[in-house]
Amino acid sequence: MDKSKYAVRVDNIYFLNRIGASLRWATEDIAREELPADIKHLLNRLDRLEARARAKGRHPAESSE
Repeated sequence: MDKSKYAVRVDNIYFLNRIGASLRWATEDIAREELPADIKHLLNRLDRLEARARAKGRHPAESSE
């Protein structure tokens, strides 16, 4: 399990473990087209980073609990 403090870094923003899931939960009732551009950008980057991590065999939101 990953022991790092940060799970994902997007530009100069560091996401703590599971913050991506929280962002998705907070925006799940809103169509992506209605979200502000910066939130859409973050969600798209998280999608790409998670897909890359899955391709490597590890999901970045896995916690060290």
